[in-house]
Amino acid sequence: MKLFSIELSSKHGSISLVEEGVVVAEKSWIENFKNRQQLFDSMAELGVDWDTVDGFVAGRGPGAFSGMRISFSVINSLAAPGGKPVYALNSGAAIAAQIGAPRIAVVGDARRNKVWAGVFVGAELEQEFKLMEYDELARFIPQETLVVSPDHDRLEELLAGFRTLDSNEPVFPTAGVLGQLVFQQLEKRGGSEPFEPLYMHPPVFVEPRFSAQL
Repeated sequence: MKLFSIELSSKHGSISLVEEGVVVAEKSWIENFKNRQQLFDSMAELGVDWDTVDGFVAGRGPGAFSGMRISFSVINSLAAPGGKPVYALNSGAAIAAQIGAPRIAVVGDARRNKVWAGVFVGAELEQEFKLMEYDELARFIPQETLVVSPDHDRLEELLAGFRTLDSNEPVFPTAGVLGQLVFQQLEKRGGSEPFEPLYMHPPVFVEPRFSAQL
């Protein structure tokens, strides 16, 4: 089985091809957020024969709103012509799998003076992702849990009181690990997570400035 995956939930974007559980090709870049040309340039450089791809994977976050929307749009567009299956997995699992600690909390900057966090045992989500105020984080994370974040540079002061990596560097999800985890789930006949971005903030409705004219 060959899977193509996209991970754009953080400032570290990546795409990969995973064949029988092995990453055979991968491209990564630091997002400039001005446009998504880096994604399409990397896809062209990878030179994928789309007819040979059996399934398509999107990292569903939590994370960058626009990146997740683009991931799902591109994956749907690639899969549609051949009617290929699409899969999704939370991006925190790809972070937790890289670290390999027994219990890991993945924390991200949700802006608006809030963070999101989820707790993993291995790469399995033990405590569902939750949006919270800064002062709620200590109550959410079990003691002795290793805390990692793709936004450690922005949350350094907040995370100083937790058990973190010695380097205190951000840890980013990668498309390669994402594809490997989905392959492993499919091998175990496990199902995909919902094929939709994992948005933590509720939708915001803005009243129109002008009333509709009938």
